[in-house]
Amino acid sequence: MITLISTDHNNCRKCYACVRACPVKTISIKRGLPEIVEAGCLGCGQCVLACSIGAKIVHDDTPVIENWLAQKMKVVAMVAPSYPASFSASGGQMVAVLRQLGFSGVQEVAYGAGVCAGQYSKIFKLQHAGTMISTACPAVVQLVEKHFPNLIESLAPIDSPMIIQAKVIKAVQPDAKVVFIGPCLSKNYESADPNTGGYVDAVITFKQLSRWLEESEAWGELAEQPWDNPQPYIARTFPISGGLLKTSGITEDVASMEVVVVEGAQRCIEVLKAIETGDFTPRFADMLVCEGCVMGPGMVSNKPYVVRAHQVAKTVNQSCHAVSDEEMGQVAQKLNFTRIFDAKPVLKKTFTDEQVWQTLKETGKHNTRDLINCSACGYDTCWEKAVACLQGMAEKEMCLPFLLRQVPALTSSLMDMSGKLMLSMESINFSTLTLKGTTSKINSRNQHLEALMEETNTIAKDTLELANKVLLMVSQKELPIPSQFPLASPDIDEIRNIAAQSKLQSEKATKAFEDIASVLARLREDSVMIMEQEKAIKVVTGSLEQIVATYDQLLNIGAAMASIGRNYV
Repeated sequence: MITLISTDHNNCRKCYACVRACPVKTISIKRGLPEIVEAGCLGCGQCVLACSIGAKIVHDDTPVIENWLAQKMKVVAMVAPSYPASFSASGGQMVAVLRQLGFSGVQEVAYGAGVCAGQYSKIFKLQHAGTMISTACPAVVQLVEKHFPNLIESLAPIDSPMIIQAKVIKAVQPDAKVVFIGPCLSKNYESADPNTGGYVDAVITFKQLSRWLEESEAWGELAEQPWDNPQPYIARTFPISGGLLKTSGITEDVASMEVVVVEGAQRCIEVLKAIETGDFTPRFADMLVCEGCVMGPGMVSNKPYVVRAHQVAKTVNQSCHAVSDEEMGQVAQKLNFTRIFDAKPVLKKTFTDEQVWQTLKETGKHNTRDLINCSACGYDTCWEKAVACLQGMAEKEMCLPFLLRQVPALTSSLMDMSGKLMLSMESINFSTLTLKGTTSKINSRNQHLEALMEETNTIAKDTLELANKVLLMVSQKELPIPSQFPLASPDIDEIRNIAAQSKLQSEKATKAFEDIASVLARLREDSVMIMEQEKAIKVVTGSLEQIVATYDQLLNIGAAMASIGRNYV
C-alpha cells in the first residue's frame, strides 16, 4: 500500500485542522503530531485542503513518469474532464503541451465517462433489489469498503471512467505506460487496487502537473493538436454535480427520492448510515465525496464551484479529435467494464461508558454539563474525542479548555521560577562586583610590591658587592689604613668578621627576594585566573538574563492564555 498523504512534522503547527477536516477521523495524533492511518483513509484529500501552511505531502509519481519519458518509453496521458477549471488552455493546447513534455499520446477520460454512463444506463433499466450506489468516485468506494462493508453489495459493479479509458488504451497499446492526470488523490488507491490494477501505471494531480510545467517551461506558443479519442460531448460534464445522471439519461427524482445526488463526505456518510439502517432506501444514489470533481483537492483553482463548473461546461462542444467514434467504439465493445469490490473493514475497539467517563474525567469533565463539544480538538464531541483517546488515535492534551484551565498554575510556577532566577542573577552580579574589587586590589598591591622588591634587591646587591670587596682586600692585606690610625690585628679580624656577616646577610636577603618574586608570580597567575572566572561569570549572567527574559515572555503568554481561558470556558 502506498503512503498517499504524509505530514511534514517540521512545518506542522499542531492546529488539528486536518483532524477536523477528516470525515472518517483516520488521523492519529502522537506527541501532538498528526499521522494518517492509511488503513482507514479515503484519499479524499480534505486534510490537504484544510492545511493552510502546506504541511501535508501528497504522493507524486512525476519523477517516475519523467524517467519513463527520458528512456523514450511509450507513455500515454489520460486527462480528466475537469481540466478546464484548472488550466485556461483549450483542449488542443493541453494536448500540445503534454506532447511537448514527451507523451506519445493524449486522451480524454471524458470518453471513458461516456462509456461508463452507458453501463449505468443499462444496469438502471434492470430491476434490482435494494439501493445501487455509484462507483465512479474512488473515495466513495473506499468509504464503503472500509467503513460500511455491509453495503458492499450495493456498489454498482461498474469500472470508473479512468479504468475504462485505461482498458481501451491497453487494448490497443499493451506496451504503453498509462498516466492519469486529474483532480483526485484517491485515484492512486484505485490504480493500485488488485481488482482494478494493471491498467493505470501512474497518477498525478493537476497541481503536480502545473509544477512540472513550470519547471520544464513547456508552456509556449504551441499549435493545437487533436485528442487521441472521439468527441465525448455531454460526457465532459461528469465532473459537475449530476454529470453522471445527465450523461446516463437517468433523471433525478426529487419528489420520490428514488434517484438522488449526494455530494460531500459528511453527507455521503449520513446517507450511507441511513441506507444501512433502512431509514432511507433510494433506488440509486449518485455519490461523490467531493462536491463534484471540479472541487477535488488536486485542482489548480481558488474559484467557487459555480465558476469551475461553468468553465467545464463551456468545453462540451469543443471538437479537436483524431479518432472516430466507430474506430474506438469497436475496441470498447470487446472489453469487459464490470468490477468487484472487497470489504476492508477498519476494526475499532469499543469501550464501556464507564471507561469513556474515566477518560473524560482526566480532562476535567465530570458530567454532561462539562461536555461543551467545542471541536477545538478536531472531533465533533468530547465523547468522540475520549473514545479516540482510548483507541490510541488522540491525546488528552488536544483538549483546549483543559489546557487553558492549567494556565493559572503554569503562570504561578513560572512567576516563582522567574523570581528565583532573579535572585540568582543578583547573587552572581554581587559576586562579580566583589571579584572585580578583589582583582583591582591584588593588581595594585602587586605593582607596589614589585617596586619595593626592585629597590630592596638593588640595595642587597650593592651591599653584597661591597662585602665581597672588603673581604678580598683583607685577605690580601691591602686594606688601606691611614698611618695616623694604626689597626691592631684584632681590629682587622673584627673588620673581616663584619664583612663576612654582611656578605651572609646580603645572600640571605637575595634569597628572600627570590622567594618574594616566586610568590609574586603565583599571585599574578591567581589574578589572571580570577579574571577568567570573572569572564565566565559574565557569560553565566548573560545566559541567565536571556532565560529571565524568556520566562518574562512566557509569563505574558500565560497571562494572555488565562484571559482567553476565562472567556473560553
